[in-house]
Amino acid sequence: MEEATKPKIGLALSGGGSRAIAFHLGCLRALDKLGLLDQISILSTVSGGSVIGAYFHAHRGDFPSFEMKIRDVLAEGLAKRMCRKLLSPLGLKLVCASLLIGAVALGTLLIRIAVAVCRPLAPQSLRKQFERFDIRSPLHRFVSRTKLLEAALDDVFFDGAVLGDLPAQPHLVINASELRTGSAFRFGTSESGSWRWGKVRNNDVSVAHAAAASAAYPLFLPALDETFTFDKDGAISQARIILTDGGIYDNLGLGCLWPDRSRDVSLNVVSVDTIICCSAGYGLRQEPPSQFLPARMLSVFSTLFDRAQNASIHRLHDAQRFGLIKNFIFPYLGQLDRQLPNPPPDLVRREETHSYPTNFNAMPVDWIDRLSQRGEQLTICLARAYLPHLLNEPSKLNHAQTA
Repeated sequence: MEEATKPKIGLALSGGGSRAIAFHLGCLRALDKLGLLDQISILSTVSGGSVIGAYFHAHRGDFPSFEMKIRDVLAEGLAKRMCRKLLSPLGLKLVCASLLIGAVALGTLLIRIAVAVCRPLAPQSLRKQFERFDIRSPLHRFVSRTKLLEAALDDVFFDGAVLGDLPAQPHLVINASELRTGSAFRFGTSESGSWRWGKVRNNDVSVAHAAAASAAYPLFLPALDETFTFDKDGAISQARIILTDGGIYDNLGLGCLWPDRSRDVSLNVVSVDTIICCSAGYGLRQEPPSQFLPARMLSVFSTLFDRAQNASIHRLHDAQRFGLIKNFIFPYLGQLDRQLPNPPPDLVRREETHSYPTNFNAMPVDWIDRLSQRGEQLTICLARAYLPHLLNEPSKLNHAQTA
């Protein structure tokens, strides 16, 4: 294929815990069968998608050995490996850190309450001093359950590798969210950082650290509280940042694939003309009636979350409509089966897979099979229907078009 006509494909793997890992395993298997994996220019990953995507990028063997490893990890569960780490020196450090940080946080809270009580009683001349009084805990959360996840990921997948050790092609982007600025924080094989803070100097971040930050779902895994040295337009500075699950900012991983991004205000800009977005979390939901505040707030969060993803999907359609990209496909777990072009007779139905939880617990083998098979089937159907010119399987393609 001539360089001028060579496609520039961006592949995005969404969040969704172990459910996403199993679903994306099938999507990657389909892309491998169709001859599309070797054509990927940039791989953008989020949360559970970051776990499998980063390992796929780092893996040195063939696809069957990659799949076998992923299946073994899913069957055992990352949560089990995290629990084992509690019995290690890291676990002891976690207990000590929790006690110390908790004690300091409690002391800080009591001081703030005392100041709030005393402020109205203070003389008028001193009240301005009280207004300027702002005490916060000076300690970072230097160890947390998220560090257990990082250690487990490093043991099972990455063996101490840093981003700079990974192949330059395709370009890998692991997406996290930075809570201090409410912006995306992207770890990449060529550069890492945020447009608000700048680039991380030397980019010597471990792959396990980036994947753990991307997968730190706030309800279960604390945000990473750390200090990086940044280079922003030649100015070197240190900043304390708070990193959490990349799905908070963009659960589909499409943010770094949009064709209108500018290098002046963005990092990890790689131009693409075709987008493949695999999503294990988007779909129709119907929850029980919410009577109490926690359930109502969870429903509110889920609604906002779904609407944000829906806006991204509309943006994909608009990008193609206005000629900003040539093609896209969107294999997603909640795909309505009746809308799937040329579905296979043994299609794994939406209802058989859509309800699996998004955690890192051990996954039964039959669920691994169902989720991965659905991911493979959806990806093959959509690729044959909308990306036929990119596929390396002419005989299968002709059969699909005449079916």
